[in-house]
Amino acid sequence: MSKTYIEPQKELSVSYTADVIVVGGGTAGAVAAIAAAEEGKSVIIVEQFGSLGGSSTNGLVCPNMGVGIPGNPACSSIARRIFAKLMEYGATKSNGTPNPAAFDPRIMSIVLEEMCEEAGVKILYHTYFCDAVKDKKGNLAGVIVENKTGRTVVEGKIFIDCSGDADLCVRAGAEYTKGNPETGKNQPISLRYIIAGIDCNEFSKYLQEQIDRTGVNCGIVPKDCYAAVTGLIEYTMTTVFKEAIAAGDLIENDMLYWQMFSLPGRADSLAFNNPEFFDYVDATNPEHLNFTQLKGKQAIFRQLKFYKKYFRGYENAYIAEFASMVGIRESRNVVCEYVLTGEDCLTRKKFDDKFVQSNYPVDIHGRKLHFDHEIKPVDDKPYYEIPYRSLVVKGFDNLLVAGRCLGAEFLAQSSMRIMPTMRASGEAAGIAAAMAINKNIALREVDGVKVRERMIELGADYVV
Repeated sequence: MSKTYIEPQKELSVSYTADVIVVGGGTAGAVAAIAAAEEGKSVIIVEQFGSLGGSSTNGLVCPNMGVGIPGNPACSSIARRIFAKLMEYGATKSNGTPNPAAFDPRIMSIVLEEMCEEAGVKILYHTYFCDAVKDKKGNLAGVIVENKTGRTVVEGKIFIDCSGDADLCVRAGAEYTKGNPETGKNQPISLRYIIAGIDCNEFSKYLQEQIDRTGVNCGIVPKDCYAAVTGLIEYTMTTVFKEAIAAGDLIENDMLYWQMFSLPGRADSLAFNNPEFFDYVDATNPEHLNFTQLKGKQAIFRQLKFYKKYFRGYENAYIAEFASMVGIRESRNVVCEYVLTGEDCLTRKKFDDKFVQSNYPVDIHGRKLHFDHEIKPVDDKPYYEIPYRSLVVKGFDNLLVAGRCLGAEFLAQSSMRIMPTMRASGEAAGIAAAMAINKNIALREVDGVKVRERMIELGADYVV
């Protein structure tokens, strides 16, 4: 039996009160807060880091994946405005659709702060969510938070869990699922980074030479300085990695999943979607997160030396940034009024109360990257939809969830977790919160069709 202590009971003061409390200021949380505030509600974001954006900024996840629908629609007016500002600041590039493909993560954090400030959102940085406070009916009355001043309570009417790991929902007692039902494991965790000091023109020529040398044109776009390698098939860059492994300059894990992207506004920099760890994958286990941070930095330093030795254009390259948060693809998912399934995605299911449309594929990382199935689409329209009910936490009148921990099964979550979908979930949650307050009704009584209609009024795109 492990040693235990009893924490003394203490009386906590109420530090803040607002209409809507958003736990987590990430991709979904920042948008949820802006949406609710622009609907006239007082809003507080509780955020443990010192910037908004979550994985997109603190995690350096700066590709904005497309939804896979012709025209690449943005089912979020706030997302449109975010990228308009990024374009103005030279921190993204147009791809002719409402969803540009990449952005500068540092400028993204500035844009989100500007938009929150304009909307009147109060941000509590360096403040940790600790626990839920419930009323006699079992609904939420507040959240216990902690920062340098100690523990206090933040009271609210509606609460939106955008923590990514469903921390608020779990502490409130909501049901949830976690991990691959076949293995019990979460998807692999990454630690991303940015390398600067690169001569990208020279490196682009080098990439083209690799195509010519190997006769393989796979996972590579020289003009964009994009390249990828996995351990499963032969990519253009596979031979270079194998040479480095044979020479002792890399280890096998370095080529199991490796990917680089260009960064708009940074002519000498590239962003990397690796190293990826396949065994320490419990995204709610602090020891596994520690492992990723420690071993991840060691791998990044090893990879930098590899680039400088094997890649042309990297002679003056250096590590510009390590991600301050690890790259978590999936952890917990909350049981909501509707739980999206993998079959829903693969059969292209449609819903009257949809808030977003997507055709992004089932995307499960690991040693086996492909997903075998025999499910055929039953709808000719090339997309599935996620209903508002997948944001409404089952068993609560005033608790919503948005972001990657919304109501979805493992397979469905692997498809819906991309940023355009997450922003739409935040916008829908913020608008629904305002509607519930205005009508003094439970969130399950909010009409999801009305939520989408309001999103369309504000400028969201949907395919008819």
